Amino acid sequence: MLELGVGGFVTHVFNMYKMSLINELTKDEIFGSHLGYVHTIEFQKRGLPHMHLLLALAPRFRPTTAEEVDTIVKATWPDPDNEPHLFSIVKRCMVHGPCGRWKPNAPCMKDGKCSKGFPKPFQAETVMTRNRYPIYARPNNGRTYEVRNFMADN
Repeated sequence: MLELGVGGFVTHVFNMYKMSLINELTKDEIFGSHLGYVHTIEFQKRGLPHMHLLLALAPRFRPTTAEEVDTIVKATWPDPDNEPHLFSIVKRCMVHGPCGRWKPNAPCMKDGKCSKGFPKPFQAETVMTRNRYPIYARPNNGRTYEVRNFMADN
């Protein structure tokens, strides 16, 4: 019988999720036809893996308007009443910080500023830049939540 330590088990489960996602993107084509993809796996603190993936969509499936981007990407808090599970995941895994004035010695801090550009400025709606890069909607809706002993907003 194959014996896996905790790290091996985590990696095995992560690999199952990774392959499931890649299959949904490439075989099931949930975003449409693709030209190719490339990914890399990195291991975070405590050895937890995460994936960076670049999926090249066929030209007719690429989002080119802010409205199309908004159907795929959301950079705001999920509604904790209507989407409690998603809210919990975002709160636990997807919030950067604390850094800046809340934690000036955070690893991301360089020359007194967050090297990742946080906090991001509020943005009323998604817009596309001249080079067709989206700036995601981050409206100032007044919603804040406590995350790791600091208050986080959009």
